[in-house]
Amino acid sequence: MISQTRLLLFLLAALMALFASCKQTTLSKAPRLFAYFPTEKPCDTLHMEIYQDGDAPIIGKSIPNKLFFETVPKKFLKEVDYVVDSSSAQQVLGRSHFALDERTEAYWVEIRQFWFHHHDLLVYDKKRKIFTDRITVAELYGGDGGQILTESWLFDYDGDGKKDLLRRELSHSIIPGEDTVLERNEEAATLLLWKNGRFEEQFVQDTAKIFKQFPIRSFW
Repeated sequence: MISQTRLLLFLLAALMALFASCKQTTLSKAPRLFAYFPTEKPCDTLHMEIYQDGDAPIIGKSIPNKLFFETVPKKFLKEVDYVVDSSSAQQVLGRSHFALDERTEAYWVEIRQFWFHHHDLLVYDKKRKIFTDRITVAELYGGDGGQILTESWLFDYDGDGKKDLLRRELSHSIIPGEDTVLERNEEAATLLLWKNGRFEEQFVQDTAKIFKQFPIRSFW
């Protein structure tokens, strides 16, 4: 019994040491990752959008894939359907970083894979030294049967002095029929207010007004 207890204690200590080592490795790499994000110039509204393939400029600093995918928690990266590891991304760009409040920083990153473009805001707690959230702010992906286009605007929506996030989405699908092909376009809007150190989704009352004020251009 004593030997089994010692073995269990040894295994528990080993697992705790491994966890601490992995956490320390991530923390030590975070400053190296952040060096690839230039400071965003102050502005009232930051528009995060997708350019058509031929018009897409290279903005920001190119981040080594290995550094990015080893530093950002895997639970956040797995939320992006087509980007799961360093081998699946063609290019990772550090667009910019800016403060959300006194202790929270946002890092705007772009990931390109073939014609797919994906933009995230990585939310980082400077006091706890951990990533706390990942939010899709711009995206273009899909295939022959349909595509989804997302754009966002970061600005003070509710007048409390803090930047909020308005996200617009346009989906396009093709439904083949016997004689004709039906095309369907659907629009959506999501409002995320910065409250209590995080983005909180709010109900959008007048979506038609939002659609008019924040138009999203179609590629199809």
